[in-house]
Amino acid sequence: MKLKTALLVLSLSSGVMASEVDSFTGRFEPLEDSLEKVNIKANDLLKKGIRLANEEGKGCDEKRLYKVLRKRFRNKYTDEFSQWAYQTPELDRVITPVIKSIYRDWTAAQAPVPGGWARWVKDPSASMLLVNGEYIGDDKFEHFFGSGFAYFKKNYLKKKGLAEALKHGFRAETGYMGATTTGVMAYGDLTANFNGMRFWNHMLQQREDILGKNVGPYLKCENDQWKKVEENPINFANYIDAAFDEGINCSAFNGEKLVVKIKARLRELSRDTGIKHTCPMNKKKLRAVWKKYGKYSAFLINVEGHRNRPKMKFEEYMRLTPEKIEAKTGFRP
Repeated sequence: MKLKTALLVLSLSSGVMASEVDSFTGRFEPLEDSLEKVNIKANDLLKKGIRLANEEGKGCDEKRLYKVLRKRFRNKYTDEFSQWAYQTPELDRVITPVIKSIYRDWTAAQAPVPGGWARWVKDPSASMLLVNGEYIGDDKFEHFFGSGFAYFKKNYLKKKGLAEALKHGFRAETGYMGATTTGVMAYGDLTANFNGMRFWNHMLQQREDILGKNVGPYLKCENDQWKKVEENPINFANYIDAAFDEGINCSAFNGEKLVVKIKARLRELSRDTGIKHTCPMNKKKLRAVWKKYGKYSAFLINVEGHRNRPKMKFEEYMRLTPEKIEAKTGFRP
């Protein structure tokens, strides 16, 4: 019955077709870093968005501006950037179908998207890119722009506070947009969401950056027209770090059986390549991002490796602190 319900939800909403990246298979294939190309594309689309916002009405209307920009930056179904990032041959990438990925042993009952949907209808796997020296799924851009805007809206525009923003991501990753259907609670997605909130705040830079790094504004109002601030171009190096990489910021899974199957496939990869595949792939980078996010790291980063996802309510999640996790796990940044 649970499986039928999950599949029904999938059939009714393409937005639930969450992409999962395999950050291990093909990890050591040589890839060109795509940072420059994604920066160029983002800045070109920002210019286009500004032009359209100015054409649609008089004056600097923020609501209209965000509406126009979200058609450039949102998700792979409705925007220009994410669709480009998913499809363009300009970006060097590793493509691993589900049937050849570390998720291949999962069943439809355990994880309806990779275990069933991917085989029956369309393989929804994300591909792996190298951006700013980090291996990230191309799905991270729609988390960054789409969920990032939801965080931004709740925290800043509606002034509901950071907890309400984080609740959006927590519910998605533990519910039908995440673990319930994909089997994966991706901490890399939560990090992308958080940084997307920072990105949208930097757009006009009307408030201090939550991490204390004001890199905006990317545009400003001048003579009742929006104008791009050329000395402050969008640069994903200000956002993308090792916490986006699910090979370092390890995902948790919806059940111990899924964890066992993943670890078995990683052992097989280690035997086949002669390179140890485990999570995290780089402990030094994990410690660095734990320090970087400070008091927010407990909400964004998993230092316990691949594991069964925590079965906690949001109120428990919000009571997490770096100190509590370090005491519990013995992790030392």
